Amino acid sequence: MNRLIPFLLVGLMLAACHEPMTELASPSFAARGCEPGPPDDRGGGKPDNPGPPSDVGCRPVASVEIVPDAATIEPDETVQLEAILRDHRGYVVSNRAKTWTSSDVSVATVDQSGLVTGLAVGQATIEAAAEGVTGAALITVVPDVLGSLASVYSAMHNTQWDYYNLSEITTDEMIVPTRGSDWFDNGRWIEMHRHTWTANSPSGLVDINGVWNDAFSGITRANVLLDALQNASVPNQAVIEAELRTLRAFYYYMLVDMFGGVPIVTTPEIAPRPRSVRAEVFQFIESELQETRMVLPISWPAPDYWRMTRGAADAILASMYLNAGVFTSDAPSATVYNSCMSVQVGGQNACRAAIVAADRILNSGQYGLATDWHSNFAPDNFDSPENILVVENLNQTGLGLNFVTRALHYNQLSPPPWNGFAALAEAYNAFDADDQRREIFLEGPQVNLDTGEPAFERNGTPLVFTVDIIDELQAGEGEGTRIIKYPPDPNRAGRDNGNDFAYFRLGEILLIKAEALNELNPGSGEALALLNTLRERVFEPDEPLTTVDRDVILQERLLELTAEAKRREDLIRHGRFTDPWSFKQPGAPHLVLMPIPQPQLDANPLLAQNPGY
Repeated sequence: MNRLIPFLLVGLMLAACHEPMTELASPSFAARGCEPGPPDDRGGGKPDNPGPPSDVGCRPVASVEIVPDAATIEPDETVQLEAILRDHRGYVVSNRAKTWTSSDVSVATVDQSGLVTGLAVGQATIEAAAEGVTGAALITVVPDVLGSLASVYSAMHNTQWDYYNLSEITTDEMIVPTRGSDWFDNGRWIEMHRHTWTANSPSGLVDINGVWNDAFSGITRANVLLDALQNASVPNQAVIEAELRTLRAFYYYMLVDMFGGVPIVTTPEIAPRPRSVRAEVFQFIESELQETRMVLPISWPAPDYWRMTRGAADAILASMYLNAGVFTSDAPSATVYNSCMSVQVGGQNACRAAIVAADRILNSGQYGLATDWHSNFAPDNFDSPENILVVENLNQTGLGLNFVTRALHYNQLSPPPWNGFAALAEAYNAFDADDQRREIFLEGPQVNLDTGEPAFERNGTPLVFTVDIIDELQAGEGEGTRIIKYPPDPNRAGRDNGNDFAYFRLGEILLIKAEALNELNPGSGEALALLNTLRERVFEPDEPLTTVDRDVILQERLLELTAEAKRREDLIRHGRFTDPWSFKQPGAPHLVLMPIPQPQLDANPLLAQNPGY
């Protein structure tokens, strides 16, 4: 009998285990918002696993996994996150309260369903918490890549003001005379032409500072997007990165042209940085372009014609090499030609390197000389076969070209132009009367270009543009011929015309090659032939040159490239920028570099001023 007692006890215990039971929820269960499951509640489990017995249903949460655990989105985009809760054995548990939070709500927010919304570029950690246990996901908000890329290109549009103006008005091509109360502007336009600027003079604070800001704005935008792309994966990423680096290199081209050495910045951090010497900036631009040119496409589909190409990179390189005698020196000669023969790049002199880069363009099969020279500048010039590196302009408010607005008389268009920029007599008189390129000037009695009716000054007298300007401080409304190389767009939006502006076109590539050839072999027959190729399409009958030298080349560049932002660079390379011309006295050697603007010196104590300022 005694031996049966253990068996009876075991049986009673087994029976008790299978009796239905009612148990009050413990405080810890209630705090977790769950109840013990009924005997047949299997409590969930791993995928493809029906799960353990009922007692897992209210076991504590041991881990929180967020899926996905990392995501990259753009501002205003969303991503849905899911928090998976597991017990200590790895089984999924449910019906538990979760709380979602963001570590930086300025970058990304999250609602209580786990939906994340990107707000600004940066990173935020998204956490989900349950029963004191948390899981995290890293959200990276990157710029809208194409939108941000467009913003880097848009900085090019801004260069058509300060960089363009300084490239032209400081030369023997243009002047902005004071006309009564118009165009004095605290003297900045006259000091620009007279070369009397300083770091804190009117043109120094406005125009020269504007060049610095425009270029570094483009560089900063490129750096921000390049940095964001390091943690992102987007279609055509390698090409987009090459575009950004090429754009950044071109903005540095403008800076090295105007200021010489500048800080080289390749990261988005804003911090004071010292200037690199000019040769270092030259080498940086060269190395960037040599790398990116092989990644850039040869061409783009028609809607994207304005984007950077291999030809654009080669054009910048060709010009860099031609100007190497200037662009590698912190003190180039102000009075003697600065030859590319004096600089070695990649085991050859820079003149040969310029020819090689030019030949890559000429032999690419992508470009050709326009039969009608004027078509290169027309409102529909987006499809010019000569375009290599262009700024896209649109006949939309704030997005167009306003060159004609700067030059034409108040009564020649609607809305009224500004009657400002005029050509110097020296520039106008340099053109042969039979040269079709002379047609870019308006001279003599004038008409309203919208109606064709005679135009009048504001006092009612007929409007006549004269070649000569008598007094640059008291010029009449009609004094000075006007340049309309980029003519008005009949479909313009206000003052915004749709003519694209080419920083490089095929005509200049021929001129670059001709000048480099002439440096290698003075009087080069091949250089002469290139110059005559350009002249053939603008003279009828043809008037070919018979000899070539540096002065001839400088003159031919004036005839071909007037009003294309090239003259300052050309005069400096040829040692002629400090020469006297109308309304300007001979200048000091330091004027071949612009001063570092005072606002930049104030903002960055590591910057040093250029000598002479």
